[in-house]
Amino acid sequence: MNARLKFLYQQFIDETCTAEEREEFFSLISEEDQDINDLLDGTWNTIEVADDLSKEKAEVMLNQILTKPENQVVKKLSWYKYASVAAAVLILLSAGLYFFNNRSVLKQQKDTYSKSISPAGNKATLTLSNGSTINLDNATTGEIAKQSGIAITKTAEGKLIYQLSATNKPVTGFNSISTPRGGHYQVDLPDGTRVWLNAASSLKYPAAFDNHERKVELSGEAYFEVAKRTVKDGLKSKRVPFIVKTSSQEVAVLGTHFNISAYGDDKETKTTLLEGSVRVSLAKDPGLKQGRFANTGSQILSPGQQSLLKDNQIITKTVDLDEAIAWKNGFFQFNEENIVNIMKQLSRWYDIDVVFEGKQRETLFLLKVPRSLSLTEILKILETNGINFKIEGRTLIVKS
Repeated sequence: MNARLKFLYQQFIDETCTAEEREEFFSLISEEDQDINDLLDGTWNTIEVADDLSKEKAEVMLNQILTKPENQVVKKLSWYKYASVAAAVLILLSAGLYFFNNRSVLKQQKDTYSKSISPAGNKATLTLSNGSTINLDNATTGEIAKQSGIAITKTAEGKLIYQLSATNKPVTGFNSISTPRGGHYQVDLPDGTRVWLNAASSLKYPAAFDNHERKVELSGEAYFEVAKRTVKDGLKSKRVPFIVKTSSQEVAVLGTHFNISAYGDDKETKTTLLEGSVRVSLAKDPGLKQGRFANTGSQILSPGQQSLLKDNQIITKTVDLDEAIAWKNGFFQFNEENIVNIMKQLSRWYDIDVVFEGKQRETLFLLKVPRSLSLTEILKILETNGINFKIEGRTLIVKS
């Protein structure tokens, strides 16, 4: 067996390989047919099936995803046997499954892209209450601004931190931080709440929070770890609620970890709870009468639940938390997702425009890969499913 391939394969699974090693790994995949099959077989034999996934349920799920299109060579994998290995190895299930039997596709497309488009980095713009802006990409490490009673610091890791001083001067006005397509950022708010902003997102917040409520406004996607804050109320202490407002809803929090996806070009607003408890309400009509989904305009989420707001209706369901916050943990993760929604995420992360040519197939994908991959590497994986791409400048053309 090719010793170098075996080494790179292990590095890839362990997520410790460098960009150069990943490129070499993808190159060798197209050349070492039997070796890569042996490696994958060895991995699959060590996988234990998830306890909560019955064989019957797995087969139903597989039949919903896998259909055999015309003129394609398909290797149908057993979902039941391989479901839990998808996150560890390079597996892509879809209606047109080209797996490693068609690795010649990778070789043919190896030189398709003349320019590699890098993944997103720490890029954001900070707007202060006085209207001045700071480009955080170019700002030096250390203190970058002062507001009465507050110092704003940029760390070496590219994180923004607000630090209160001992002054009693009142702080008024709002700050905002926005990430472009191809950017992401982390900010610690004045109350200690930590926020991770995904690409093409913005957060507006008070320069200092008062003792009544902590309200912020979000556009795009962010993950929140809310700091607990209490104030004296007579002889007792009460918690100061944390509220996240989007264009369509409000999420009220007392202290918890949650994710909100509220992009303007998405049909749904998703709120996913990991810890604690949140109340999700319609922004414009919190008193909406009960509808056909047996939900009112306000829902309380428990850990592991996600609310979907669409057409002024809020419904809740239990979801895969790993998928919901995969972006925050450095991954793209798609569980039965179509190519249109996948391209939305890629366009934001790689700062590209996406154009579709021809009729798109109703194809669903199961895929988990690091977001640190270049766009070229992501496209090579998708091409193993018979999807063709062309890059013109920063425009990605998807051909059916």
